[in-house]
Amino acid sequence: MRSTIVEILAPQPPSWYKNRTSTAARGGCSQHGTPPCHEAIVASVILANAGSENIQLAVCQRGLDDLKKGQAKGHT
Repeated sequence: MRSTIVEILAPQPPSWYKNRTSTAARGGCSQHGTPPCHEAIVASVILANAGSENIQLAVCQRGLDDLKKGQAKGHT
């Protein structure tokens, strides 16, 4: 199932994430995990999936670019 980007925000504090023990809440990249991703977090992203709660991610630039590419593919 394809996810849709709902909103892209500045990086958020750990308390913003629903899952307080997630990679994002611990300051890591949700796309690549910690380790191996040691890149700086550039955004917090809200994704929507049909039939489920919105997903909150922290992403590095590479992760954000990957999400945007996936979104663009979904609209072609």
